[in-house]
Amino acid sequence: MKVVIIGAGKVGCQIAKTLSSENQEVVLIEKDNEIRQAAQNSLDVLTVSGNGANVHTLEKAGITEADMLIAVTDSDETNILACLAAKKFGVATKVARLRNIEYVYNNALPWEQLGIDFVINPEIATAKQIVKLFESPLNVAQAQSFAEGRVQLLELKIKKDFPFIDQKLKNIKFKYPILIAAIDRKDRIIIPDGEEKIILGDNIYILIEEGNLLRLNELFHENPFKIQNVIILGGSNIGIQTSLLLAELGIKTKLIEVNKEKCEELAEKLPATLIINGDGTNLDLLKSEGIEHTDALVAVTGIDEENLLVALLAKHLGAKRVVAKIDRTNYIPILEKLGVDAVVNPRITTASEILRFIRKGKILSLTLLKEGEAEIIELVAQPTSKIINKPLKRLNLPRNSIIGAIVRQDKVIIPHGEDSIQPEDKIIIFALSSEIKKIEQMIDRK
Repeated sequence: MKVVIIGAGKVGCQIAKTLSSENQEVVLIEKDNEIRQAAQNSLDVLTVSGNGANVHTLEKAGITEADMLIAVTDSDETNILACLAAKKFGVATKVARLRNIEYVYNNALPWEQLGIDFVINPEIATAKQIVKLFESPLNVAQAQSFAEGRVQLLELKIKKDFPFIDQKLKNIKFKYPILIAAIDRKDRIIIPDGEEKIILGDNIYILIEEGNLLRLNELFHENPFKIQNVIILGGSNIGIQTSLLLAELGIKTKLIEVNKEKCEELAEKLPATLIINGDGTNLDLLKSEGIEHTDALVAVTGIDEENLLVALLAKHLGAKRVVAKIDRTNYIPILEKLGVDAVVNPRITTASEILRFIRKGKILSLTLLKEGEAEIIELVAQPTSKIINKPLKRLNLPRNSIIGAIVRQDKVIIPHGEDSIQPEDKIIIFALSSEIKKIEQMIDRK
């Protein structure tokens, strides 16, 4: 498959990196020559200098042979025009990132006529991710759902009261089906085998049936907890979308914004949210707004350092859960080590959503872990696949991969080596990104 990507920013480079690692033919268009050169040096892809909405630039990139165009520049208009041009060239699939919320919700814009097959808004996608964290009864660093919500993925931090520290996974006996599918240790993803141990400071990714979710509170020594009130720092688009989603859930929300004129606009857009004009980094303001009694704080300003500072202040003052939006991925390990409960990164979220769409069909869902180092994919087992009707221990999956769950009709199976996959089963697989292509080939192979 040949893919043309317009925009060599963080999202464009992440998608290019993932697709090229799967031996897809990728061409990256970027008008800023310095940015283009940096991408050329760091990625194994062909780069083209120019405006991605320009017909001549597209022709230079080989648009006539392309199967897909992904437009993720900083300009919504450029992305729309690029998709329209790609439609004229007969490109089968066109994806556009649009930052303007009005474009996304404007039903008058005929996306199909403009040639756009999929629209992704990073702010909406990130807000949904934040709210998903708050829906968990546990304090988690990440939460995802698979198989229409029947299988839950949670990223949990291992603290000193966890009962299985320094025990080999093969010796751990849970009271109900749980699979430890991956371990984040010192910023490295491990797909564990039975000999691996859990150590203090690890983050573990577990898969569990939705019906057993509340039973995890006992294992991690937490009381079941429901978020009832939230403070949001920053009247950004992410802050606005998060407020709207929380209002739909009946969660009381305050939003702190330093710009007075912006506060007036927010008051009109968010009638269910209490808008506070002030500096969210001010300790006295946080105390006066009852931060010590707040269930959760979300820091989503446009400044990473400000989000980091307020998240740490809120945690110190007693906020039960703290989430920070961070654009610079090198800050994320620092935040996690300092005690911030969860970090959201719009780039990773956007790239995951786009990859999920472009792989749709056999792949139902896709989530990137740690800047794309590993992936979780949900797919349907085809009747002609080579993996059907064989014990899992005989499948010879790539070493850095594991089948985390099998969903058969209404039954969720957290599998063992003797379990097998049946036609039309939904299977959830954890793997390092370098192994994904091998897994897809195994599943497709007859």
